[in-house]
Amino acid sequence: MISSILDFSLSNPNNGTLFDTRDGQSYPVIRINNQIWLAENFRYLPCKDKGDLFDTSYVSNNDNSYLDKGYGRLYDWNTAMNIAPEGWKLPSNEDFQELIDFIRKDNKLDVVDEIGNYLKSENGWASSFRKIKPNNDKYGFNAKPVGYHRNDSFYSEGYYANFWSATENNSDYANSWALDYNYEDFFSDYYNLKYYGFSVRLIKDF
Repeated sequence: MISSILDFSLSNPNNGTLFDTRDGQSYPVIRINNQIWLAENFRYLPCKDKGDLFDTSYVSNNDNSYLDKGYGRLYDWNTAMNIAPEGWKLPSNEDFQELIDFIRKDNKLDVVDEIGNYLKSENGWASSFRKIKPNNDKYGFNAKPVGYHRNDSFYSEGYYANFWSATENNSDYANSWALDYNYEDFFSDYYNLKYYGFSVRLIKDF
């Protein structure tokens, strides 16, 4: 059974739609250089009764209205590694780095410190107490400050966005990539316990 359908607009080949046939959900899709990304966080509800290997997920503040805002679900790492529909995957550190390298080159940035401005959604982020440039979401990545889940609690909504990476360190820790309201960069965090609940932003698996 085909679990996903990808369709791109003829009028704008950089924007498309992913249709997940497992639950009928659709997602905006963007092409950034040679990569195809979801343009919002994944929200598939995994269930072992449906054949999913792992099914740990959370909705921010246990409020389903967040799903309609593009905030998606928060997943532990094992679940995040196993929920992508056919033809998609959880991005690795190499995938994230390719994205960063392109944005840096495309905008002639001398350093990577401003990458986050090009990925953050224009709205929803807390005001920084540092003098940083406003978010412009140039490529439509639309990263929202969902925060994260840990030990039965939700943290940092409005302040952080954390995305799981497929790259792991060992049986307990895996990588994530994060955006911070108070900084302009998009940085890798190498030591996240796998039971943390982070966002998932899938990439096309060619």
